[in-house]
Amino acid sequence: MTITTNQLRQAVINAGTLGNNRDASAIRDMAQSLKRWGKFTPRQEEFAKALIERNSAEKCSIQENKSKEHQTKWVEDQDYQGFIIFLARFFSVSVQQAYFHHINNRSHQANKVLDTLEGETPSWSDCNSLLTSKLVPRLRQTYDATPLYALGELVQVRKSETDGWEYSNGLVEEMGIIIEINSAPVNTVATYHKTKGGTRVYDIMFPSGRRTKRENQLKLVSRKNHNKGKSCK
Repeated sequence: MTITTNQLRQAVINAGTLGNNRDASAIRDMAQSLKRWGKFTPRQEEFAKALIERNSAEKCSIQENKSKEHQTKWVEDQDYQGFIIFLARFFSVSVQQAYFHHINNRSHQANKVLDTLEGETPSWSDCNSLLTSKLVPRLRQTYDATPLYALGELVQVRKSETDGWEYSNGLVEEMGIIIEINSAPVNTVATYHKTKGGTRVYDIMFPSGRRTKRENQLKLVSRKNHNKGKSCK
């Protein structure tokens, strides 16, 4: 099959519809090359065919159908909508070093989703980039799980999770009362632990002041230890 300039132009349009911006740029360059030299080398032609196939009218039709399904689910399925918003908040604020580039590559789409929440439905392509992240299974565990701790419960920071400031100020044994659950967006991903929980965020009032901690950084103070150590009264 001889590749024509018109085919390449249509592929650029399709790539834009599919959100494949890098493909669109590459196809434009190839169209300019074809116009200048009149033909492709065998390797260029093979690459052009792959780009055209990846950005075909059929792929656009599939994307359009998925977009319509997304529009319906966004309105009718509160769990679907809620989880996407949860993901968008995570990707917009997290700076977790272990996945920094992966998270950073999705932060733009996450912010676009959050910016369109006032009466609009965010685009399927932006939402899909979040839903297809490799971090989703573990984030879903935290999203679905019931909070391990209730308002008013007495907790301590696990010694293994004590930070330098707490250690240097002698606050390792300090006890505090949970005063808010989900006080900030989840900003860390970790495998959910049946005992330690997930990465849900809590605000705790300690004698030294109010601090924010992840669920898996905390432990419940047993009744026999309620009168030991430092705690809020």
